[in-house]
Amino acid sequence: MKKLDLKIGEKNYDLRLNRNSIKWLEAHGFVLDDLDKKIVTYRDLLWTSLFVANYVNTNVSEIESLREEYIKEKGVNMFNKVISFAMNEYLAFLNAQFDTNSKTKENDEELAITEI
Repeated sequence: MKKLDLKIGEKNYDLRLNRNSIKWLEAHGFVLDDLDKKIVTYRDLLWTSLFVANYVNTNVSEIESLREEYIKEKGVNMFNKVISFAMNEYLAFLNAQFDTNSKTKENDEELAITEI
């Protein structure tokens, strides 16, 4: 798995998916087969799931505010890259569960992604 170092405002965030964030996604209705039917909802769920591993005590409304602040600061294209990172990590996690190739795409140089 990988982590994403993201700066929003003056604060740095260590974002990642782990088993708990995957379980959180599934408990909140995320179903991979429905991705094309619930694009906006799933993008918001993926964003929020990145905070579950390290910021479990942060409420969803705060995380939603961080999303809006990030979009204002960096634009929707960078937000889309964060969502792409989350989706790739989700798929890597699923692949690892079945002992298949768990490598994700090349790191995007615009995001501070490091192996953990």
